[in-house]
Amino acid sequence: MHHQHLWLAALLAASVSFGSVGARTYETIDGHPCLRSYDGLMDWSSYFAEDHKDLVTVSKIGESWLKNNKGRHDGVHEIPDGGFDIYALNVTASNSARTSEEKGKMLLTSGVHAREYAPPELLARFLEMLVHGYNNDADITWILEHVEVHAILYVNPDGRFMAERYPGLYWRKNLNPVRCGGGSEYGVDLNRNFNFFWGDTNGASNYACDSDYHGPSPESEPETQAMAEYARNLFPDDQRKKFPMEQIDEPFGEDNTGMYIDIHASGGYVYYPWGHKDEKSPDDESLQALGRKINSFNDYKLWAGDQPDFVYEASGDTSDWAYGVLGVATYGLEIGDDFYQECTMFEEEVVPKNLPALLFSAKTVAKPFSIIKGPDVLEIEAHSVNGEIRISAHVSDSQMVNAIEGFPDFRTGDQSITQVRLYLDVHPDDYTEGADEAWEMEPVDAALDSDEETVGLVLSARDHFSVGRHRLFVRATDSDGYDGPVSSVFVDIAESETSLRAASLRGATHPSPQN
Repeated sequence: MHHQHLWLAALLAASVSFGSVGARTYETIDGHPCLRSYDGLMDWSSYFAEDHKDLVTVSKIGESWLKNNKGRHDGVHEIPDGGFDIYALNVTASNSARTSEEKGKMLLTSGVHAREYAPPELLARFLEMLVHGYNNDADITWILEHVEVHAILYVNPDGRFMAERYPGLYWRKNLNPVRCGGGSEYGVDLNRNFNFFWGDTNGASNYACDSDYHGPSPESEPETQAMAEYARNLFPDDQRKKFPMEQIDEPFGEDNTGMYIDIHASGGYVYYPWGHKDEKSPDDESLQALGRKINSFNDYKLWAGDQPDFVYEASGDTSDWAYGVLGVATYGLEIGDDFYQECTMFEEEVVPKNLPALLFSAKTVAKPFSIIKGPDVLEIEAHSVNGEIRISAHVSDSQMVNAIEGFPDFRTGDQSITQVRLYLDVHPDDYTEGADEAWEMEPVDAALDSDEETVGLVLSARDHFSVGRHRLFVRATDSDGYDGPVSSVFVDIAESETSLRAASLRGATHPSPQN
């Protein structure tokens, strides 16, 4: 069943529009007024960090091929001699109680393939939503207190210059002319250049003029090196396998932390390992559950080993590398229906379907291989009645993971709900027995005995709430012992009388079924 996300309109209304921040306007791609150009997003990045110093930092992480090499001049196309720097943004609450070392890490990339216009814009919109949702949306607030969201908008800036300047070329690769003769088909496909099954010609080409040419050696390209080094420094090295290729059939285990997401275009797919072969990964139970739950937001087909919509092999790509080498949960998106995405579909389909998917992913970063198997909190409601705060929640182990029509139910959604716990003003991961308040919510049908439950709790406003804003956190657990993603809402308690501004997940941060 496909899901709609009514909450998104409110968050987007709180965010800036794509083209301006206050009085500022940014350059857009010719013929695509909804998509900021490379120059536009670079300008935006600088101002974004300047305007939100407590939430955003920007750092240079590398240089493009043309930065240190002379390009091929054919007398027809302008080549950006001097190249470009490559930048990463980090969005997180700098004033939170957690240090950087204590926060989960999430890395998102776009612009790996130059001709895919929409992915950098979608990624920038996600960062805007996070920043403008902080202290306005309870889920976004706790995410930024517990997670660092890192983003590289343009992994391939040289190629992006060519794709925007000369759209007729449909430029995909970088601008390294290695081993390819004349013409405009040269370059290395950066998404075949990573050091995991690099050079496997089932999923890449040895011929330098092909669109999927893997390059002369693994991580031969400065763009690949920049991203790979950034990721290696970001994610903990003690969770990696010593010999990734030899240990390929060994699962990583459910305590691993971190998530990597690569955004591409087009076709409407969510893909996850394995991509270099049509076989399941050893952590398929977790990664397939992740892919299925992302589908519940965007209705994208699953492109992964042993799935009916596996399209073709891709070896040396970012997703398999980040999972196989770094040990993080990974997936990718193929958004929209065109490399040069038109604006109506982008605004009406791509953005509203995929921003909720990215936000949901951020809730699982601490232990994605485990959390993704747990039950989802689909709805929270709270009301003030005669001095009491009446709270209800709807949770499900099955609804999101089994949303794909025609697919068999998945084993991670078969468990009964065994506990739904409410926390007041403390995230469950920060809860201290005796110092913080938490309660078990009670099932409305008198027993927790199914994979989907509605639960409730009544609290005295006078005994538990002071005047002002509070946060309610809810987490559900299934019969296999898996804790699911945390969901949260703000509540405001008035001085004159206990009153509550309640938000439900249908109006705030979660999917509701489309009838």
